[in-house]
Amino acid sequence: MGLFPRLCYSLVFLFTVASAPARQTLVVSPRGSDRAQGTPGRPFRTLERALAEAARYPHDTVEILLRGGTYVLEQTVEIAGLRNLTVAPYGGEQVSFTGSCSVAPHRLHKVTDPAIRERLQPGVRDRVRVIDANMLGIELSGLIRKGFGHPSLPAWSELFIDGKPLTVARWPNDTMAPIGRVHCTGDIPREDKYGIGDPVFEYGGERPSRWKSTEGMWIAGYFAWGYSDDMIPVKSIDTTARTITAAAASRYGFMSGAPFRRWYALNLPEEIDRPGEYVLDAVNGKIYFLPPENTPLEDIRISTLEAPMFAVERCSNVVLRGFTLEYSRGMGVYIGESDSVLVDSCVIRNLGYVGVCIGRGDEKLAETPGYERFGGKGSYRQIGNLGGRLYDERLLNRRAGTHNGVRNCHIYRMGAGGISIGGGDRATLTPAHNYAENCRIHDFNRIEKSYIPGVWIDGVGNRAANCEIFDAPSMAVLIYGNDHTVEYCDIHHVCREVDDQGALYYGRDPSERGHRVRYCYFHDLPSVHRVSATYHDDGACGMEVFGCVYYKAGSGSVLIGGGHDNVYRNNLFIDLPQAVHIDNRMQNWGRAMADSGGIFDVRLRAVRYDRSPYSTAYPQLARYWEGDPRIPRGNVIAGNLFYRVGKILNGSPAWADWSNNWVTREDPGFADPADPMKGFVPDAPIYRMIGGFSPIPFDRIGCRL
Repeated sequence: MGLFPRLCYSLVFLFTVASAPARQTLVVSPRGSDRAQGTPGRPFRTLERALAEAARYPHDTVEILLRGGTYVLEQTVEIAGLRNLTVAPYGGEQVSFTGSCSVAPHRLHKVTDPAIRERLQPGVRDRVRVIDANMLGIELSGLIRKGFGHPSLPAWSELFIDGKPLTVARWPNDTMAPIGRVHCTGDIPREDKYGIGDPVFEYGGERPSRWKSTEGMWIAGYFAWGYSDDMIPVKSIDTTARTITAAAASRYGFMSGAPFRRWYALNLPEEIDRPGEYVLDAVNGKIYFLPPENTPLEDIRISTLEAPMFAVERCSNVVLRGFTLEYSRGMGVYIGESDSVLVDSCVIRNLGYVGVCIGRGDEKLAETPGYERFGGKGSYRQIGNLGGRLYDERLLNRRAGTHNGVRNCHIYRMGAGGISIGGGDRATLTPAHNYAENCRIHDFNRIEKSYIPGVWIDGVGNRAANCEIFDAPSMAVLIYGNDHTVEYCDIHHVCREVDDQGALYYGRDPSERGHRVRYCYFHDLPSVHRVSATYHDDGACGMEVFGCVYYKAGSGSVLIGGGHDNVYRNNLFIDLPQAVHIDNRMQNWGRAMADSGGIFDVRLRAVRYDRSPYSTAYPQLARYWEGDPRIPRGNVIAGNLFYRVGKILNGSPAWADWSNNWVTREDPGFADPADPMKGFVPDAPIYRMIGGFSPIPFDRIGCRL
């Protein structure tokens, strides 16, 4: 190599080295000082101080390493406008962030207030303890309305002992009581019926007649429909007439007569009868509880932080990895207007709200009467009435950003859902590619029940993959928008309390199309009420379901409620009372939805369904009004196995193309008939009986945590 080429090479090398991003490492420790330098020997004390230092290196890659310990948050950790940042534990040490106040065991006292002692049951009167939060300088937040149709908001102040949340004292403990004769339905907001009066209903049994006061008492349950939970305060009890009068209306009013119309009482001192139950008296700043058994009472916490624990905004290439978020009233992580932000390998537990929210919530929350304190700056960081906003504003853009995700996380014991994923533009069908991947999500409805799923997906082009979602009273996955993918998920033991709902649910908008559900395992869903595994509600269209396994999956695994172009191929239906339900509801009770000027007409026009990009992406949609759209059409049920299924179809065969299916009670060739997930033997009859049946990748389904 000559002198000139060598000189050029050297200059290029030096320029490359000089222009490469430098790497900065900052260290934080609970025992550090924010006046230090952020080095291993002299670490910062707070993450906020390290983030301020990181902002000084906008062109570098910054790693913030957290020494082991617990970091108490009194406000949100704000990560704004940063790029190429990682926050992770130092050397694999155990790191926890908490939004709570600690209570020393010696601060637990016996109850001496005569009025409270009189209300406690004799068997527990001397065992119940009280925490005087006022004396500890802890401000308690009281119970608020929760349930279907109410804004989803941070929880009240909860009590946690030795790693577990206590439960608000209730009667009955493990079930609900039937709603007796309804004397007054109360107002019915869903039907705009007001001025009716307070709800009044009869109760059964003797227990309610023993309650000495309704002060602080609430009732919860399913007061009209089995998909609409509610929680409202009580005004009075009449033990002579055996009636309860509620202090507020419920969305659909009160009804009786159906098995799912049930209620329970909560927050009564009289009903502290199980270890781990508590009563919250926020007005007087006290918590009464019966200590859990077989626990040392070493770690006692009251959740206090209402805002998100972390908020990541206007960032790119930010990773939050390997730590625990716990004991807070609000959400774990909020991500907005960012690209390639990842929450990875974290434990998110014991929060009163949702674990991770990607995209803005209800920006109009500040305008909602009665919810002013949740408004103002940062109000979009609350879920609020997001479902209602999406119902009314079909092109709502949550400004989430792109390629943001939650991966390898364990999310459990949440108050109101696991992961909320927004992103993408419905007006242009521009995908966001936001995702939840390889997460285990369970016990995520401790406080808010119906329509608060393990994974919420809206917008365009987002994904849930390899997630295990289980143990919930309501749905696992709720979908709005277009072109979403749910794949390789293991969904079980959900919809355990509701009626007329599905483990995976979407509906009431024919323009919401392009969804793919692939290689999911739906199993062990209850069949007591009307529960489906995949539920296309009220005219839902355009979903492809391929290679899924439905095993003991509800009262009817698939429900297609009058919609078009839903395709089921290559699926396994095993041990079911009923496999598929298809109806023509738009020709009868749902007729108004398809009327001119009705909800379908409005929603199709909102997206300009007959013009590009919708007409190009979904040619069938452009012809929606041709013929009679009230009759289901374009649905396909082909190439599926129906094994030991009581009833294959509830509905007319004319409402779908049925072909190449195999209905049998003989073993189709399972390697283990007791466990369908072990797959088929190589020469299984299914491959001969269903032409073109594609092998299902059983070993790729589920979570790998």
